[in-house]
Amino acid sequence: MRRIACENCPIRDTSCIADLPAKKLDEFRGMSSMVIYKPRQVIFHEDTPAGGLYVLCHGAVKLYQSDRFGRDHILGVAAPGEVLGELPLDPQEPYSASAEALTASQLCYLPRERLGPFIQMHPMTGIRLIAALSKALGVARRKARDLALKRAETRLAELLVELVENAGETTDDGRTRIKLEYSRREIAEMIGVSTETAIRLLGQLQRRKVIATHRRQLIIADVERLARLANHGSLGAI
Repeated sequence: MRRIACENCPIRDTSCIADLPAKKLDEFRGMSSMVIYKPRQVIFHEDTPAGGLYVLCHGAVKLYQSDRFGRDHILGVAAPGEVLGELPLDPQEPYSASAEALTASQLCYLPRERLGPFIQMHPMTGIRLIAALSKALGVARRKARDLALKRAETRLAELLVELVENAGETTDDGRTRIKLEYSRREIAEMIGVSTETAIRLLGQLQRRKVIATHRRQLIIADVERLARLANHGSLGAI
C-alpha cells in the first residue's frame, strides 16, 4: 500500500491532530514515525515495555491476549482513527495486549519520550488522545459485560451487524456482501467461543437462510432478521 501523508489523511479531522494547524504538521512528523505493516504482521506484543502509543491511520488491527495454553482471545478490532496501546507512568510496565495487522495497515507511532514535550506545546492533541483512550476503555468494558451476560448467538449476530455497518456492500439483488477478512477461528475469538461453536452457529444462520458464504465473502441475505437476533438474543427470534 502507498503511504498516506497527514495532509491527505481521510481521518485527520477526527484524529488526535484535528486541531493541529497545517503548518505544525512537520512538528508532528518529526515527533512520530509512520510505519506500514503487512497483513498478519505483529505491531507490539503484550508483556513488552509500553514505549508509546500507536494511531491507526489506515487498515484494520486486531488486539488480542494469549492464555497459558497459547490460545489467542481477540479483544477487539481497531478501525482508522483509533489509538492503540497504553502509556503507564512507569516506562517498564508492559502493554496489556498484543496488536496484529489484519490488513495492510499504516500506523503512526508516538514514542513516550517525544510525546510528552509535544503535548505540552499542543495540549489539544493530548486531550484528544485521552478521549480516544477513554473510548477504547469503554468499548473494552462493554465487551466484558457482553461476554458475561449475552448468549453466543447474540454476540455473533452483533459482530456480523457491525461488519455490515463498517464494510457492507449492497449487491444487485438487494443483499449485503462483506469481504471476510477473518478466519472462522478469529471470529470465534472475537465472540469468546471455541472455533467449533462459531462454525455451528454460522451453520445455523446459513440453514435459516440469514447468511450465505462464497469464497472469502459473506452474504447477508436478511439484515433485518440478523438485527432482530442481535437485539433479542435468541435464534428463536428469527
